[in-house]
Amino acid sequence: MSSSAWSPVCAPDSIAPSPTSAAAEVPVRVGVVLNPVAGYGGTRAMHGTDDLSPEQFDAAVSAGRARDRLVRMLRRAEAEREAAVFLTADGILGADALAEAGVAFDVVSAAATPHRTSSADTQAAVRALLAAGADCLVFAGGDGTATDIAEVLGDAVPVIGVPAGVKMHSEVFARSPESAGRLLRDLVAGRASRRRVEILDVVPGESGCPRRLHTVIAPVSTDPLQGAKAVAPPGTGEGDRRRIAEALVAAAHPDTTWILGPGTTTAALAEVLGFTATLRGVDVRLPGGALEHDVTEPRLFDLVGKARHPRLVLGVVGGQGFLLGRGNQEISPRVVAAVGADNIEIVATEDKVGALHPPVLFVDADPSPGLAAGSSSPHPLLGYRRVRTGARDIRVLRVVDAAA
Repeated sequence: MSSSAWSPVCAPDSIAPSPTSAAAEVPVRVGVVLNPVAGYGGTRAMHGTDDLSPEQFDAAVSAGRARDRLVRMLRRAEAEREAAVFLTADGILGADALAEAGVAFDVVSAAATPHRTSSADTQAAVRALLAAGADCLVFAGGDGTATDIAEVLGDAVPVIGVPAGVKMHSEVFARSPESAGRLLRDLVAGRASRRRVEILDVVPGESGCPRRLHTVIAPVSTDPLQGAKAVAPPGTGEGDRRRIAEALVAAAHPDTTWILGPGTTTAALAEVLGFTATLRGVDVRLPGGALEHDVTEPRLFDLVGKARHPRLVLGVVGGQGFLLGRGNQEISPRVVAAVGADNIEIVATEDKVGALHPPVLFVDADPSPGLAAGSSSPHPLLGYRRVRTGARDIRVLRVVDAAA
């Protein structure tokens, strides 16, 4: 099978280099907008934040995953702040995060409902930022936020996505908040070109595979964007995935507690184990056959702690190379540490691995519950790891921190 089966939905168009320069007489005007509840559902197996109750909305704002990631991005971009003017919306839509990061800013809009915002507030903020003369836009959220922004933004100005949602299939996102900060720094300094990139999202009622909804213009520099999630044609690699799954089961201890992350290869393993996997969640099969579907991070940590023979099986996001941090936040660093590196299987077909550029795997993780924000402890999965690509075929790939 040709590796072209794992190509992005469409090739991005190159755009002329950006004329933006820190040496310009007029500072670059950077618009900032935040989805304050993005990512809240990740460890809670909610798969999104579109239908939060008022109580959940308040809890999501308090948890502040997207805010924390935006602050990380802003602090990494600090070197070029004197060459930029930051514009944002009031309160939880941006101003609170910029204040926390110690960034001077001008407020250009206020949310209609300041304590519980909606996608309409996000879009109104983007319109206000454009009207105020923003030269570029930075946002923190997931694919839903990217879609809302793209509907308003079009090709008006370049945009950088800070990955902060439950899933990030779209090409507009940097690989990590730190990578987004470096990219913004290059854009402000005039070191970035521009190209057209894809906004992908899962459409309710469809197959569950993401499809292209919009395109926007994004900056490009030595810190690359993450790439669009690649979707293989139906039926591609089915036999290879089945053989990988059968080999794993044949080699496993009879009392294995199986922890299966999302993905097509892990879904094949679920089928061999006798059940249907959750489409975008984490499932656990206990010794004796009992099942727990769509498990939350706290419950997963509890189950792993009780397991005598845990086996965590992770797939790879096609076209992006992400192992953790894209739609599987339930598998936190503390869960990985509790399972143990020797009890983790990374699985991907040879076609998928061969299409990765660069040929490395990425981890984009937040500190686990109970760990201090900004903890310097490395993720327990970093380093060179075996990747099973067939019944007897093994590749060795390096797992790296996307923030590095």
